[in-house]
Amino acid sequence: MYSIGQLSKKTSVTIRTLDYYDEIKLLKPSSSTEGGHRLYDENDVLRLQQILALKYMGFSLEQIKEKLDEPETTWEQSLGQQLDMVKQQQKQLQILEQALNGVLHSIQFEEEIKWPLVFEIIQLFQRDKDVVKHLYDGYLNKKDQKTIMDLQSERNKDDIQEWTHIIRDVRSVLNEDPGSEKVQRLAKQWMEKVHDMFGDNHVLKEKMWNVIRDHSGEVAFYPMDEEIVQFMERAVRIMYERKED
Repeated sequence: MYSIGQLSKKTSVTIRTLDYYDEIKLLKPSSSTEGGHRLYDENDVLRLQQILALKYMGFSLEQIKEKLDEPETTWEQSLGQQLDMVKQQQKQLQILEQALNGVLHSIQFEEEIKWPLVFEIIQLFQRDKDVVKHLYDGYLNKKDQKTIMDLQSERNKDDIQEWTHIIRDVRSVLNEDPGSEKVQRLAKQWMEKVHDMFGDNHVLKEKMWNVIRDHSGEVAFYPMDEEIVQFMERAVRIMYERKED
């Protein structure tokens, strides 16, 4: 038999927590001393271990009490349901991560927080959890989509910052001649970054550009707005024409 102090030491569960479990009738001691001190036997220890394991798996105390008090609990089914819930939570956290990255990127790009833009980004992810995938559907097959997703996941912080700087620089020269020396330097940097991402896969590069061009201005491809896309198309076309000449 274990006193509450001994059980606390054995299981690393605080006495306060054991008191609470007793209070809500989740873990009642099997007996007590003449002086009224609680005593726990091996079955109580086993029940506490079950409680701790189920709590770690994400079950609420109410669910745990219900499961442990059921004489015919189907553990395989219960754990399967819990696993499904955890997977759903993971998906929600991934969506939240994407939204937070989008908001952070907008602040870094604009060098200030623009709440209307932040609200639009949040609305985007609330409205359509797979919004980017849905935009790809009309242009890329499943294999191409996976390749794009893999390429995007491989991008590191420095790579994203380089793109941010290039796009910001392009935005600053939109009123200039796309054939000017300054713009042509940016066009060269732009295409070098594109080549770093796609290599010699020109077909996939063209498909992806079609997606961006047709949906430029939508928050899903922020900050690649329509003006930047059209301007860079002209600048890159001039760059290749000059190379051919």
